[in-house]
Amino acid sequence: MKRKSLFEALVATSILLMLIVTAGTASASKQAPDFIKVGVVLPLSGPAAWAGVSIKEGCDLAMEEINAKGGIYIKEFGKRIPLKVLYEDNQSKPALGVAVAEKLITRDKVHYLVGSAFHSSVTMAVMELAPKYNIPIQSFMPVSEAISDKIKKNPKRYWNFWKGDFGSSAYGKTIYHTYKWLAREGLFEPKRKTIAFVVEDTDFGRSNADVSLEMMEKDGWKKVAYEVVPVGHNDFYPQLTKLKVSRPDVVVSCFTALNSGVSFLKQFKESGLHSSHMAIFYPLYPQLVAQAKDAAEYLLWTPLLLNPSKLKHQAVFLEKFKKRYNKPMNNQNGAGYDGMLGIITAFEVAGSLDTKKVVAAIAKTDYQGVLGRYKYNLERHEIMDGVDYIPIPAAQIVNGKNAIIWPTNMAGATYKKQPWLR
Repeated sequence: MKRKSLFEALVATSILLMLIVTAGTASASKQAPDFIKVGVVLPLSGPAAWAGVSIKEGCDLAMEEINAKGGIYIKEFGKRIPLKVLYEDNQSKPALGVAVAEKLITRDKVHYLVGSAFHSSVTMAVMELAPKYNIPIQSFMPVSEAISDKIKKNPKRYWNFWKGDFGSSAYGKTIYHTYKWLAREGLFEPKRKTIAFVVEDTDFGRSNADVSLEMMEKDGWKKVAYEVVPVGHNDFYPQLTKLKVSRPDVVVSCFTALNSGVSFLKQFKESGLHSSHMAIFYPLYPQLVAQAKDAAEYLLWTPLLLNPSKLKHQAVFLEKFKKRYNKPMNNQNGAGYDGMLGIITAFEVAGSLDTKKVVAAIAKTDYQGVLGRYKYNLERHEIMDGVDYIPIPAAQIVNGKNAIIWPTNMAGATYKKQPWLR
């Protein structure tokens, strides 16, 4: 009996030692990484480089703030881990965007991928990596409805991909409601309710035109021109010649390249067109007024998301940004900061680097950023827009300065009739 008891004791001790060794091995296998690595694909050269650089500035500011606290707290490791952001230039090219995204995932071993931070067309290509790689992937600024349409159609395929901005229908709604408001107030009276589009040949340009056109057609408007041009295009005389023949009541232009916007404004002024003109996106460039000069005067445009004179949290960010970079902020700075803040929040809520836990945390997203409140439409994996989330106001340039004119509860100025209208 004593021998049996001794044998049992030895067996029990051996099992205990094995459990200790196994536990130690498991603990070692879960050793915390030196950094939480986030890869960001964005244009740092080419026609949209300014936007990419601005997004990077916002991202870097958010990274510096969290690292000043020791990094992101990850519960499963019981410690804070510094954040490291790796950037890759896509030059506004979808194929290159995919190549550098795969490099970030396979070679740099990022825990989270932003692809793309800016272009809808690049995002449409990069999102196809989601089923192949088991990491969270999202975009920052792309708005094309086609992105979220794909997610809604096949949620299992894109379960780990999230679109970190609102849909292009937000711009379409702004164009539609701005002109409806102008007509209702007697500030603009379309003679034939005709509209023309001159947009860049990207998912961004086309989707904005398509959504706004669909809404306006339901209200009796007719399309008389739909012109598409390459990114960075600067010779609009052929398109403007066609518009002089069709004489639309409203012209909508949409470009992401500054040179396209400046060229179009100058050539539009030269053409002598009497159409109301509303622009999408390119007036966000602070250089636009300086380069287009008086050709930019009285232009209507969207989206002016910054109003620090009325929004306290934006005023706070403005001071923080000016202290870091010694210059005023822009929309892209805010979008980069907000996007990186969302990633930081997702990791902290998950308390883990596990993809499923991080994706579950992304689905719970609800935080106040610089540009608005970020919360996802879970069916489309798309940020919501509107006064309770991210508002998309219309602005006008007068005396070289931008001010919101619609909706009126956000307005910092009143609409001034575009002097070329007849």
